[in-house]
Amino acid sequence: MDQIKQKPSKRLDLQGIRALAIIVVLGFHFYPEYCPNGYLGVDQFFVLSGFLMCMLLKRAENQSPCSLVSLFYSKRFKRILPLYLLVIFISMICLYYFFPNTAIETNQESAIHALMFVSNRPKNDQEDYFEQLSLAVDIFTHTWSLSVEIQFYFLVPFIFITASALPGKFQYFCYLLMGLLSIVFFYISPSTEAFNSVFGRIWQFMIGMVVYLLSTSKTEVQYQALNNEEEDIECKKLLGDEESQEMECCPNEQFSKLFKMSKKFSYLLLMILMFVTAFPKVSPPELMRPLVTFGTGLLMLISDGNLILSNQLLTYIGDISYSLYLIHWPIYAYWKLTCDGDRYLLLCALLSSVILAIITFETFEKWYLKLSSTSIGLIVVMLFFMNVVVINKDEITDHIDSIGQNTSNLDNVTEDMTLDDAARLNHRWSIYDRKFLRVPSCIYETKSHLGWCRHTGLSPSGKYKIAIIGNSWAANHARMFYQECGYKAKSIMQGAAYGCEPLYPSGNTELCRGNFTHFEERIRKEKPDIAFIFTRFMSIGAPFPKNVNSFDKDPTYQIMKEQMLKFISNIKYKLYILDAIPRINRKIIDEIVPFFRNHTDLEKIDNLLIKPDNFEMARKRHAQLIKDCNGKCVLVDYLPEFFNIATGTFRYFDDRGFSYWTDPLHLSPHGIEHIRHVWTEICTNL
Repeated sequence: MDQIKQKPSKRLDLQGIRALAIIVVLGFHFYPEYCPNGYLGVDQFFVLSGFLMCMLLKRAENQSPCSLVSLFYSKRFKRILPLYLLVIFISMICLYYFFPNTAIETNQESAIHALMFVSNRPKNDQEDYFEQLSLAVDIFTHTWSLSVEIQFYFLVPFIFITASALPGKFQYFCYLLMGLLSIVFFYISPSTEAFNSVFGRIWQFMIGMVVYLLSTSKTEVQYQALNNEEEDIECKKLLGDEESQEMECCPNEQFSKLFKMSKKFSYLLLMILMFVTAFPKVSPPELMRPLVTFGTGLLMLISDGNLILSNQLLTYIGDISYSLYLIHWPIYAYWKLTCDGDRYLLLCALLSSVILAIITFETFEKWYLKLSSTSIGLIVVMLFFMNVVVINKDEITDHIDSIGQNTSNLDNVTEDMTLDDAARLNHRWSIYDRKFLRVPSCIYETKSHLGWCRHTGLSPSGKYKIAIIGNSWAANHARMFYQECGYKAKSIMQGAAYGCEPLYPSGNTELCRGNFTHFEERIRKEKPDIAFIFTRFMSIGAPFPKNVNSFDKDPTYQIMKEQMLKFISNIKYKLYILDAIPRINRKIIDEIVPFFRNHTDLEKIDNLLIKPDNFEMARKRHAQLIKDCNGKCVLVDYLPEFFNIATGTFRYFDDRGFSYWTDPLHLSPHGIEHIRHVWTEICTNL
């Protein structure tokens, strides 16, 4: 009997639930084709967090409100911040040394959001959570859930204090009301907003909190029933089994039976939740999310002592789940970006995540959790400062390097620069390519660095309505174009669609078909005096289809011609079209300076840097467009600017090793400066 009365010091079953949640999350991230519903594990984490928050607050409820709040924050931040900040710091170092250049700028921005716990900020269409999972460029995508939790931390003490001020069962009514408001917000809001918003997740935390309150009440009744078990036996002796049931003389026995039944039901409920979260077919989230959330809450209420959930393996996985959650995604992202889908290496990435999580838990986590609050506070401040420095290291370096320099061009290249400067800037231009695409003078319709915008600050004497459209090259050229042509314009409308040509629906994808129509609609509504197409050629360089040898039978050209005729019917004067030039082998850009150091023949570098493709066919189609354009189209040709007559090769770098291209296949700021004079002449002669 004494053994039965002894209350366990820790709910091992909750660690087991936490373990199952992290397992399905890992399945969803590493093997989404086999575990497409594993994202529901995060919903389970929110219920577990609500339980833990309520437990901490309940233990301090006799303190003053100020002490309650400070104790709660102290315990929560002590648990979360040191490891969280360390993982961000190490991830940033790995980003600079091991990840592709194209991932650096994106992750510097997302690291700032993670550091400020706003990774769940409102997203544009390009930042959808599930889209980011498939791309895996952002190594901090998974921190959105920590941001939701931290934001709820700033609300929950005041929710608890408010509810505690109410009598008895009215406390449950308060939590119920807040949960209902939250779930209504979740289902009426746009899916992306509802998924990321703390207000759309409060109902899940509320379930965890109510479960804790019910658990404490249930435990008191349960132990009271166990303590009075001898009285029940005596009662049955006096009245007999049937009479005792009729007179309800032995209610404690009935409680005992109820609890035994609930224990058995916990195994069934556990199996149901495991089946739902690990089901290999996609299930409707609007149905599965409440099912798993409420089911997890009910399981937590009745699973105390569940042998499956309390086994040593699951509870240990639950112990390392925080480390595992933080560590696994950057490792997966590295695999996604660098391993070309190798399934063996994917398994290695998963195993590496588990091993590193164990090492981190056994060393760093266990160590810092034993420290005093003051010591942990110092660690947090130090790690936060180190993160700020490592995230902004390039800007800090640039500021130091720019001291005493006087630069006015977009590329900041000066006459006294060396090969070391060329290596630094070539690398930097590739990293910050995306930042260069967003033009300060343009007011954007969306949060994306591409899309549509209108330029401001134009000259009052400007005469022309101008439109510049294209794929990302329109944004790539926009700063320079604004500087050269802005004084001639009374308005400049800019439209840039990533990976989509205005004259042809590139790749025939749904996205580019939509943009193809959108380009025509915008030009028709704007009716500009002059329009410019800035496009790095893509699908228009494809060879003739089989058995086609003329443009009048070429389906690609006919689509281009039809679109061009729609354009010029709504353009008053001229349509300028940027002609095609060869693309590059992006892997060679960072090798240009090493080749210079090794005195490699420049013609050899030219041949390595140029990527053989079908630019000649794109140029032929453009030439035919000019013939069919009724005198309203003009080709702008960069070929003379990049073709080296002496060697007969295209040269995409200067004689000091500075690259004219970036890794993301745009002209670098130095490349823009190289062709600036072309636009100076065009704009002067408009």
